[in-house]
Amino acid sequence: MIKLYLKQAWQLLKQNKLFSAVYILGTGLGIALTMTLVIIYYVKMAPVYPEGNRNRMLVCKGVCMESRKSDNMSSSDASYKMVKQFYYPLKKAEAVSAVYDRVDASFIEIPENKELKEVHLKLTDSDFWKVFTFSFVSGKPFTKADLDAGLRVAVISRSLSHSLFGNADAVGKNFLLDANEYRVTGVVQDVSFITPATYADVWLPYTTDASAMEIDEKNGDGMLGDFYVYMLAPSVLAMDEVTDEVCETVRKYNFSQDKYLMKIYGQPVPYWKSIFYEYSNAAPDWNELLRKYGIILFALLFVPALNLAGMISSRMTRQLSELGIRKAFGASKRELIKQIFWENMLLTSLGGVLGLLLSYIIVYLGRNWLPALFDSFPGMVPDGIDTFFTPGMLFNPTVIAVTFVFCLLLNVLSAIFPALYALRKSIVYSINEKK
Repeated sequence: MIKLYLKQAWQLLKQNKLFSAVYILGTGLGIALTMTLVIIYYVKMAPVYPEGNRNRMLVCKGVCMESRKSDNMSSSDASYKMVKQFYYPLKKAEAVSAVYDRVDASFIEIPENKELKEVHLKLTDSDFWKVFTFSFVSGKPFTKADLDAGLRVAVISRSLSHSLFGNADAVGKNFLLDANEYRVTGVVQDVSFITPATYADVWLPYTTDASAMEIDEKNGDGMLGDFYVYMLAPSVLAMDEVTDEVCETVRKYNFSQDKYLMKIYGQPVPYWKSIFYEYSNAAPDWNELLRKYGIILFALLFVPALNLAGMISSRMTRQLSELGIRKAFGASKRELIKQIFWENMLLTSLGGVLGLLLSYIIVYLGRNWLPALFDSFPGMVPDGIDTFFTPGMLFNPTVIAVTFVFCLLLNVLSAIFPALYALRKSIVYSINEKK
């Protein structure tokens, strides 16, 4: 029966070309804008290269130290002291990595022409390579022994390796970075700027930069610094255990001294929540975020649905005589609803395919500014950086499934309700209605 409905729908599509074209285009535009938002936030939240463990990753971005004896309050990211005392000893976490977030512009010397090229650094530790899922083209990551010894070793991106050494294997070779010589231990696939937790051209042990381990004991008991901390739980179900262990460590610290009160504002949090933490001294207002994105989705989905419902209602008026004849020959309301559903499902599906293709085009053209569109403090893409999306970020079952769900919702909202209203008419009224 569904096959028959789809054949009828195809004939109606060819008979009403203008209506069909407008309906498909309207559906496509509504879905395109919605799917653009879905794709951007899928890339930000879902497991993608090289952050394939996001589903069991916890993040701590900030800490606030309140004086118990005055109204003074200081907040920042975690210091090296806090990382060593609070995070590295965690027993429930599979791996803990600290990433130094305060890195000035650095320049690397290109041997071929002796020119200096600006590169982006990420200073971190040996567990960084366990928490994140980098794909090594050659070599391996630096080790804990390298970190502890403060050796000038580095992992570099594939594109930088090509710029420095051409097609030759870079592992074991040396290069000059900020006038210091470093040895390459490994080469990884390039990382997109859209994954800021891992994006860089060069990854170094943070012990190569003395400022990373500086501790200001006079400010917040030495707990304030410039480290983000990423914790990998053994499983999704074990994430709460890691969070509880961190909270217990903070509770014991606050109980043990009377000078400062440490607050971490609900952290550590799952990776998807961490992207909404924009201040080190406050948690996001989740109700406000829900309202914000609810309004956006309403504008992108339900407003087009209302417009399409008006078009469907107009077409229902012209189809009343056909529906009346079918009712006279014994067709039930359920059968008629199924017919209308599948007829419009064909149009909506065509609009969905068009919308998905348009969303990919929009994402590609706006790749350097769209990811930060709804951020309170949007970061600018550095000059010379072209944000890219891997095929796994775009062509995945989740995005396709969401597209189908949106098509279904649009179909129900724009077609079923007008159809139910039309089918309330009596058989005599429907048969005598002019086309």
